[in-house]
Amino acid sequence: MASLTTPLLEMEVVNDGANLVANVTVSYRITWSLSDQAAETQYREVCKVIGDDSGITPAEDGVDDVIPNGQLFPQLIFPPFPLPLPAAALVPVPSGVISSGGQPFTDRVHRKTINLSNLDEDQDPAQNPDELRAVASLTPVPPAAVSRESNQVLLNIG
Repeated sequence: MASLTTPLLEMEVVNDGANLVANVTVSYRITWSLSDQAAETQYREVCKVIGDDSGITPAEDGVDDVIPNGQLFPQLIFPPFPLPLPAAALVPVPSGVISSGGQPFTDRVHRKTINLSNLDEDQDPAQNPDELRAVASLTPVPPAAVSRESNQVLLNIG
């Protein structure tokens, strides 16, 4: 099974006109097992920034917070569609399936600009600084089951 190195999270706060934003970069390496390489096993890859409130000192609420717009990969892709919009077209289609391509490892770097206000995960000035982490995960894509039925045979029994 594939493995990941510990993600490295880097943030640079910059002024984007009237707003402060963070240029977020997360990098890590995926190391593929020999069986992943041979079978081209597919994994669904996700990389996101979270508000880290578990296992920290001093303890907070113990629940890691979702960061609005904090998913770096896969980016949500809206397919092109004609007007008027059918209801199904309003659902974003995620990408993010990866395999080894026969290589022993794959280096990943994901970048995204996030409004600084979105990174204020504690929303309480008494709880500064805000604790943030990157989480990268690989989930094996299960093989698709294939099933077919044979022709029908009529048989008189008894």
